Amino acid sequence: MSQVLFCTKEDIIRRSPILNGDIDSDRLIPALHLSQTQYLREIIGTELYNYYDTAIRALPGTQIPTNHKTLLDDYIKPILIHLTISEYLKSGSFLVTNKGIFKPASDSSAASQEEVKELVQIERDRAQSYTERFLDYMAFNATTKGITQWYSNSNDDVSPNYESFTIDWVI
Repeated sequence: MSQVLFCTKEDIIRRSPILNGDIDSDRLIPALHLSQTQYLREIIGTELYNYYDTAIRALPGTQIPTNHKTLLDDYIKPILIHLTISEYLKSGSFLVTNKGIFKPASDSSAASQEEVKELVQIERDRAQSYTERFLDYMAFNATTKGITQWYSNSNDDVSPNYESFTIDWVI
């Protein structure tokens, strides 16, 4: 079964302050896929993830209910977009071929590794901010808006993260 992506390259480019429109989809889509399957599933949980996977797969024949469409467009997509940009920034400047690993030449000067790390952190911070908004929304609206998938994970499902704060240890 093919993987359904919750947003498009156009969604990412349109909402990104640093990506331009000529980014190769073949290089951006893997970062989107990784961000969605690795990170987003942990944030929203398996049941809600599977709900959107099924609902998007059914488009355009069926409509996503308004409460779920709002959640997807206003909360989940922004998280996914900034996670994707963060992932893309980590590997986007490299090209792996049968002949080796290369940094494609460009007409302008390349960003330093430190500058790229700063950009990655900026995008992670943005994703974290949207995650906090999502969790606040779910805390107050999951029950009243009928988003039952938020509470229905069991057994092998990945339960959603009900808290968004992560702590980095410095010793």
